[in-house]
Amino acid sequence: MNFQALFQPKNVAVIGANESEGFGGAACKNLLEYIDNPDRVWFVNPKRDTLHGKPCYHSISEIPVSIDLAVIATNKRTVIPILKEGSAKGLKAAVIFASGFSETGRPEDIALEEELVRTARDLDITILGPNCAGFSNFLHGVNPFAFLSESRDRRGCIGIISQSGMISLSLNDNQYTRFSYNISCGNSSLLTMPDLIRFMADDPDTRVIGLYIDGIKDLEAFEQAVAYAGSKGMRIALIKSGSNEMTRMLTKNHTGSVESFSNDRFNALLKQYGITRCRDLEELIYTLCTFAWCERLPVGNRVAAITLSGGEAALMGETAEGFPLAFPPFDESLSAYLEERLPAYAHVSNPLDMTAVLSYDAEILADALIHVMRQPQIDVILFGYTLLHHIDDPCIYYLIEALKIVREKLGAETKPLFLVSFMSNTRNQDAIDRLRDLGVICLPTPYYAYRVLTGILNL
Repeated sequence: MNFQALFQPKNVAVIGANESEGFGGAACKNLLEYIDNPDRVWFVNPKRDTLHGKPCYHSISEIPVSIDLAVIATNKRTVIPILKEGSAKGLKAAVIFASGFSETGRPEDIALEEELVRTARDLDITILGPNCAGFSNFLHGVNPFAFLSESRDRRGCIGIISQSGMISLSLNDNQYTRFSYNISCGNSSLLTMPDLIRFMADDPDTRVIGLYIDGIKDLEAFEQAVAYAGSKGMRIALIKSGSNEMTRMLTKNHTGSVESFSNDRFNALLKQYGITRCRDLEELIYTLCTFAWCERLPVGNRVAAITLSGGEAALMGETAEGFPLAFPPFDESLSAYLEERLPAYAHVSNPLDMTAVLSYDAEILADALIHVMRQPQIDVILFGYTLLHHIDDPCIYYLIEALKIVREKLGAETKPLFLVSFMSNTRNQDAIDRLRDLGVICLPTPYYAYRVLTGILNL
């Protein structure tokens, strides 16, 4: 497979280029938005002479340079002829948006996809798709993605492989994730998900891999790929549909996925390789962020929950019901330390209502956190605080300064700490970035915090 030509092409042509809000139009805009040199982007549409202020050619044969990657935004009947024509221009890779192939289940469409694969192999062209939404290579500025998103810096170390283009879009739109690649692979007729897992495992800029799976055609190949990724130290979290009859029918209609193994067999495979299975995108996003930026992952299920009010402490405890997590009582020395510093109306317990007394002095707060982290029966600290988009209360900045002090004093003894908001909301990006630089991940609610912790620990 020619990953270089696919993901880092010298020249890329959009076949079926246009200015609409659909696949071809979005791919044109995304490529021009992110690429370092717009002269590397070429447009083909027999009905246009110019597009976005650039020449628009009537066929790929007219382009005056060789083309590494073709983004094909035309109907399924045109794809094979375009590959054949492109081969004469040195075409090495193609993204195929068109649907209506094997996922329909119709014999003629299955046969067309088989012919497509044979043609690509004969011409030595690596194809992504069909029935996909393209990809985003944010690190190298190559973004032939089929949907538009807010223009911003998304560069990071999380690699996404999704059999759903809209799932890829939702992940792109999330405020907190940072990607190396976000790849929509669709039917994966030639370039498969196991191929892409191996590619990301070898990529020096990718630290963790997130998967959205409709179905797995070859479980043995999938297992070999995740085993290879694990041997490279890569952590994987995923969502897999098809665990019940309703979703099995939906995924079959979506990408034509039909599986011959049970859900229990798949879960056993995940446990064997330490892969975290998530139930929804919120859980997947924050699991991946934890793998990517938490310097020290939790090694046990013993939690210290610290909040600024009694109601929040009670909510931390109430939400924990049913999760395999423990909240050990603090020992006598820590209890005495806290009792000396908290107001008389406060009660030392775990979860702890710290009140506001300790939260507006960075050194005092840091000292309290250090005492908690030195408790041998505590593995991870959850600090409950709802971080808002606009910050009026400076408590979060005292916490950030306190965490710097903790890191300086404890070094390698610093235990994982997560900030936990009590409701899902848009949060202050500057604070999010500063906390992430300290290895602190902001989790959306106690419920999701517990789900992420449980998943990471494979409990």
